[in-house]
Amino acid sequence: MTLSMGDYTTSVSFGVTPLTRTRRRSNGPPARQVEGRIASLKKRIPLLRRLIADCDHMACDLDQEVRNEENRVRVHNPADIAYSIYAKATGSRRDNLRRSADELRAHLAKAEQQLSELGEASLL
Repeated sequence: MTLSMGDYTTSVSFGVTPLTRTRRRSNGPPARQVEGRIASLKKRIPLLRRLIADCDHMACDLDQEVRNEENRVRVHNPADIAYSIYAKATGSRRDNLRRSADELRAHLAKAEQQLSELGEASLL
């Protein structure tokens, strides 16, 4: 349709304008945020499990190295002055890996708990 007023001519189209969706307010976070956190946790949990398994595997390998070194030098008491420095260092590394694995287990438990809570919240 064309409108004209004096020398001014313009074209007007009659179309359907989209209605804006009204956002329903709720007490919790928006659904997209919940979905994003769920997706993030679903990616994080397998990663934490792999890291824990890697730490456990490396700690087991280091434990075997400590035993081999102790058997080689025939001194099994870390308090003994003749105890191998290599065995002490390797044992220290093994203990650090075990502590790291324990911390990762705590993070894993927290992530699994958050996922179950968000899963229940998304069903509401």
